[in-house]
Amino acid sequence: MHSIQEANVIELTYLLLTRGFVYTLNMKPRLAIVNIFDQDADRLADFAHLNGFACVDWSIDQHQSEHAFISRMERLRHFEVRFHCPFHGVDLGYADERANTSLEVLTKTMERIARAGGRHMTVHTGFGRVAHHELDFGRAVTNLRMLVRRGSECGVCISLENLSSHWTSVPELFNDLIEESGAGVTLDIGHAHVCSSRNPDSNVYERFIIPHRDRIVSAHIYHTEQSGVGHVAPCGIEDLYDRLELLQGAAFCTWWVIELTKSSDILHTRELLNHYGRASFATPPSDKEALKPPQHV
Repeated sequence: MHSIQEANVIELTYLLLTRGFVYTLNMKPRLAIVNIFDQDADRLADFAHLNGFACVDWSIDQHQSEHAFISRMERLRHFEVRFHCPFHGVDLGYADERANTSLEVLTKTMERIARAGGRHMTVHTGFGRVAHHELDFGRAVTNLRMLVRRGSECGVCISLENLSSHWTSVPELFNDLIEESGAGVTLDIGHAHVCSSRNPDSNVYERFIIPHRDRIVSAHIYHTEQSGVGHVAPCGIEDLYDRLELLQGAAFCTWWVIELTKSSDILHTRELLNHYGRASFATPPSDKEALKPPQHV
């Protein structure tokens, strides 16, 4: 697979040199919701229709049969769907034979996605209750590279998500994983906030976004993540503003996932994003200063 950075970013369109991935520059991002009713695609479709959502970022049940998966995708056939794999006990970076099993599981999942017509899959390393001593960085790179290449053959773009712990919580290590594997990026701005809170003067957002902004193809949008609470919605646009502004430099990030599960939080966050989008995407860079939220004293 050719790396994303090899594409000509001066052209009006951006072609990933895998099978058929095309992104339009300066395209206003589509807003997606997650499967907030677990694996109940009927309820999710009804909620999406009722509230005007056309995009779904579907988290796959790793134990589900292909028949059950395909039947749910049939219910979502009128939506644009991308896929997320928050699998427990599956990690490309395991230091032992579990890494090979994990690669097999994720490869089969990717092939299932391809058969369902999907073209995007987000994966992790360091997800869940895995200890540092259980992981090997070199193995993570090798297996991720293999998954990316197989995805290219099947027409599925493999992206790696940054987490709030382990390697992908450190921008430079995350960037190394991306650079050495050829993967795309799913930028989780809530996880980045957790990392920034631990190091408030370290320009964490810039270090995550700027080095590979031409490889970010999707973003998870919410304010932050709290232990025992989960993902926290923004109160106002000021909670997200700096991160959204940096994401505008990621010209091919046309998929923003509102990664929240309460319907009220989802609709509130969409309202904030729509207001931000109407102003920001129609405003020349020279006028952007006027869009900044008021500073609280």
